[in-house]
Amino acid sequence: MSTYAKLPSKKPKQKAPHRSFFRRLDIRFPWLKLAAVILIGIFAIMDLLDLTISKIGDPYDKIKIAPMSHHVRATERYFNGRMLVALTFDDGPSAETTPILLDILFQKDVPATFFMLGSMARKNPDLVRRAEKEGHNIGSHTMYHQNLVRISAKATQNDISEAKTVFNEILGHQPTYTRPPYGNINNTVRSSVGTPMILWSVDSLDWQSKNVDAIVATIMEQVHDGAIILMHDIYPTSVEAVPIIINKLRDAGYEFVNISELVKMRSINLSPGTAYYNFRP
Repeated sequence: MSTYAKLPSKKPKQKAPHRSFFRRLDIRFPWLKLAAVILIGIFAIMDLLDLTISKIGDPYDKIKIAPMSHHVRATERYFNGRMLVALTFDDGPSAETTPILLDILFQKDVPATFFMLGSMARKNPDLVRRAEKEGHNIGSHTMYHQNLVRISAKATQNDISEAKTVFNEILGHQPTYTRPPYGNINNTVRSSVGTPMILWSVDSLDWQSKNVDAIVATIMEQVHDGAIILMHDIYPTSVEAVPIIINKLRDAGYEFVNISELVKMRSINLSPGTAYYNFRP
């Protein structure tokens, strides 16, 4: 009899139960399941809030564009003998009053032209983008509203150039038109602006009266076919007067266009450095 202890017999290996590739992944990498749940949740939330990457950059990307049915048919209006007029607004945009004015213009289906200060545009870039997206022209009123004929040529050039840079950063392009503060122009200004200069033929004097009835009366006394009307969107009384002016001018047979449309309808070729006060037929 052997003195050696009997070795235990080896048990036959049992086959592991069959698992699919994905079930095995689930066991070995449980974090994959958690990551998948998190990703699905994120996409569901983004879809719910409609926040795709392409829509995050500009808060006005989804803004409803005003129908502007009248200014779309500007050519038809002109050849039907209708009288044209352009509302223009200086010194903004103001965070308090310009949004109210834009709402009025939207509701009234009226395009306008804004001559904005670079310093104000820098503070309110969303309003600059909104105005352009709703069909309005954006022009430069220089950077700081300096009287350009009373400062040096270098200071004039710097002011105009700085404003162009601000508008280019906000809109992706420079303004098409310039309105020098106070309408004051000299040879330095003419050679520095690089755009046509749009002045006015109807001065509402809204900055002076700050009275709704006076503003309306002043405009109605001076208005004419092809008129460029000067107002300011920084005064509440001016904004309050706008719907009254629109109604009265429409009743008198006028149609509203922005400066670009008025120029086109009157077949005018604008030149940089040249001042234009109206566009009579």
